[in-house]
Amino acid sequence: MTPDTQTHKIIRIAALALLSVQVVYGFYWAGHDLSARLGLWQDAVLAQEFLAGLSLWQEFFFFSHVLLNCVVLWLAVKRHAFALPVFVLSFLFDRIDWVMMTGNTVFNDLFDVSGLTFFSFTLQALIIALLTCLSFDSGHEPALP
Repeated sequence: MTPDTQTHKIIRIAALALLSVQVVYGFYWAGHDLSARLGLWQDAVLAQEFLAGLSLWQEFFFFSHVLLNCVVLWLAVKRHAFALPVFVLSFLFDRIDWVMMTGNTVFNDLFDVSGLTFFSFTLQALIIALLTCLSFDSGHEPALP
């Protein structure tokens, strides 16, 4: 598939749109974390319980995932071949964070985790599929300079 085909353009636009949703989704959750840390939750005790259930490693994986999504979006805009492998790393970090988050009872009580997990998995699977399709065209920058 060459970069000039209509199909390629549709796949590229869909990938960029879904990556944008993924970035916004990550910022949404980062906002919960940061607002709890800044004391912006109405229930300060609940915020402290939420934060107490987070480990340093979990925060590392979560915020790395959010940052990597931003990098992937930039790479995809630039049509760089590293978009797919960086997104797979982001996906891996997100799944590690989700597994670690299962122990946070405050999070599980506040949010419908099953619906969020389904949404997140579906969104990420679609992104991986679209980035995979795009990685087989000749419109990418070389993987190595």
